[in-house]
Amino acid sequence: MKALTTSRQVSRPDISVIIPTRNRAASLEITLECLASANRDGLQVEIIVVNNAGQDNTEDVVRSFSERIPVRYLYESTLGNFGKSHALNRALDGGKLGEIVAVLDDDMSPHYDWFQGVSAIAKRWPSKDLFTGYTYIIWPCDAVPAWAKRPKLQSWLFSAGHVRNSDAQLKESRWFLGGHFWFRSRVLENGRRFKDIWVTEPDFQLDLVESGCSGVSARDAMSGHRIQPELLQKDVVTKRAKKTGECVAWLRLQPYRKNVRQARLLHSHPILGRLFCLFNHGIWWILYFISYLLPANGSGFALRLIAIERKTTYLELFRAANRLGAYSLSRRKRESAVRSQSKPAARLHSSILSARELIEK
Repeated sequence: MKALTTSRQVSRPDISVIIPTRNRAASLEITLECLASANRDGLQVEIIVVNNAGQDNTEDVVRSFSERIPVRYLYESTLGNFGKSHALNRALDGGKLGEIVAVLDDDMSPHYDWFQGVSAIAKRWPSKDLFTGYTYIIWPCDAVPAWAKRPKLQSWLFSAGHVRNSDAQLKESRWFLGGHFWFRSRVLENGRRFKDIWVTEPDFQLDLVESGCSGVSARDAMSGHRIQPELLQKDVVTKRAKKTGECVAWLRLQPYRKNVRQARLLHSHPILGRLFCLFNHGIWWILYFISYLLPANGSGFALRLIAIERKTTYLELFRAANRLGAYSLSRRKRESAVRSQSKPAARLHSSILSARELIEK
């Protein structure tokens, strides 16, 4: 399939929006409608839709918006092993990106003033390189289970990004929602790209922070997140809780980043760090059993999901620490491992290796 570039394409936009997608043309159409209808006064924007080996009518959907908003259609045939990194990198490799590059999932519904909000936040914080707005949930039906409405679940289970009324700095060891964030294109000057792992956007953001960048969240740019119906099924979210715990643990430890407190603890105090992981793993097992004493479709199941995610995270932190040199009980091995990962090629290889180990378990 050939790339599509509309006649309305601008030479250097203020904002480039990358939307990776695969076989979700109907959902993509809703997102593009929101963007095409949004207020773009005073801004040069473009949309880059990357079809990641999809076989539906995504190209036709994109072409139908070609007279309403500048849009580029790209086709990426490589699916990769873990996520949408190849689609994102296809857009980055295409070049001619705007000063601001936004990553938006194909199930997002940006508000009418979203472009203006993205621009306003970036202008208000010229020294920052990483940003996000407010993301709220759009449920697929009226009959939403009580457990799904628990706030403590919504950030990692339903990708809701609630931010304060006032601008807030990105906290240590944290990252913004992967389906709704943006960054300055200057961070790509050293060839930075997304790695082929499931949590590729958080990894990208943690690397930015480790290199000296900082981030801020604000409510100027708002978007709804349209939840897929299957995410209200108990068996689906139970598997997602376990997978999230596994991936987040490896994300925090591999590669070693001094700005991630779990990595810092296990590197500086490997024995204490391991005991901390085992203690918390045990606490969350207890809470997991307690969850069965609570209402099955309300607080009980919500606590169970949180406990699964937490106990899995702490167990995987312990396992990863035992397998990665940066957290060895030997100080010499720890220091040697950290020195060796400073080479870009070594860091990339180790990140891909850790993800493969996780999948193969």
